[in-house]
Amino acid sequence: MDNDEFVLLLNNCKNSIERFIYYKMPNKYDAEDILQEVLITGYKSFNRLKSKEKFKSWMLSIAANKCNDYYRKKLKVLEIPVDNIYYYEKSYSRAGISVKDAVDDTLENLRDQDKKILTMHYIKGMDQKSIASILNIPVGTVKSRLYTARQNFKEIYPYPPDMKGECIMKNSKFPQIMPEITITKSNLEEFEVKCEQDIGWFIIPRLGEESSFATYDFDDYPTMKKTSETNVKVVGEATIHGVECVEIEEQEIGIDGNTYGFTMFERLTDTHLQTVAAIYNSNGVKKVSTFLDDDFLSFWGFGENNCGEELLQKRKGTIECNEKGELSKEHIDTHNSDIVGRYIVKIGNKEYDTIRQIYFNSHNELVENYINTEGKVVLFRRFNRFDWRYKKGYDQLWTDIFPYSDRIILNGDIYVHWYNCLPIYVI
Repeated sequence: MDNDEFVLLLNNCKNSIERFIYYKMPNKYDAEDILQEVLITGYKSFNRLKSKEKFKSWMLSIAANKCNDYYRKKLKVLEIPVDNIYYYEKSYSRAGISVKDAVDDTLENLRDQDKKILTMHYIKGMDQKSIASILNIPVGTVKSRLYTARQNFKEIYPYPPDMKGECIMKNSKFPQIMPEITITKSNLEEFEVKCEQDIGWFIIPRLGEESSFATYDFDDYPTMKKTSETNVKVVGEATIHGVECVEIEEQEIGIDGNTYGFTMFERLTDTHLQTVAAIYNSNGVKKVSTFLDDDFLSFWGFGENNCGEELLQKRKGTIECNEKGELSKEHIDTHNSDIVGRYIVKIGNKEYDTIRQIYFNSHNELVENYINTEGKVVLFRRFNRFDWRYKKGYDQLWTDIFPYSDRIILNGDIYVHWYNCLPIYVI
């Protein structure tokens, strides 16, 4: 081992490693212990690092693992793994909305009896008779405990029902049941089109722009029912680390009237759309992520060095599609996208000539976007790899959760259709 090389590389990034650990740890004493473990692990494993240019990110990944190990020991009595807690902080991303951390945070703050019975009934989907059998208590006691647990949950849940939001959901232009959708492959060649929208949010990052869309989940297959509406609006200009951009506010209204939101900062160049920063809440704490943060690209950025999403949507040939419709890509990047085919999409009584954009990332999430000749997304369809977050929040494989929904095969793996988003202009 080249000790001098390790020390030299470490000196160039030690401050970042220390800062990362001290921010993560609850006190400086534990932080010092974790720092020592990180340095020892890095030193012993240095010979296995093939690319010395990645030394900083490699050491930070060791630090992240050590911090997770620390909290895993602290939280080992909880039913929700610490891995999920980190992921929930990133519940909004380029692949759409995944989960809401507030529910899990509230569960963690309940007494064990309440948390256990709510988890069994609402998360694991167990009926009252099954719960009674496992806990060896009468069904009447299960009903009583569920009632008490629900009341205790409501008292500490940070987002009480917003009746205004509930009213908006009931009286909006979006129907409760998703219109019938058919997708038919066209024999015509794919067209090229300039798309200035942030494809995942149906918004153009330009002053004066606003949009809205509804999310539809499976109710009783194949019926899909509205579960939320999202309003997106450009609210002003901003400058992030010297980069001029616009501020975009997003507010989601759930079926129960609860509201959630976050803020993005984006800009258009002549050729690309770039996400510059994002502000979101986690555990009641406002968090800011910018393009200078090491993990920004994984969740918010796009392209090499966060160059952004190309405005001109055309086939690049990076994602292949065979005669069976199976997709493949030789080199998997953090974010991957390409145009794969031309399709006629019919939504209710409206018909659109579209190109199909496939986007997938290193988190095993895949999205189909259908872009019309005007450069607007008319349909967003979210898919998960069959084992996405299995045993990390979900007790079943997605092929079991949705046995009848559409499938996409990518590099031999099955991706399962989860939900759809429809913009207001197709309703």
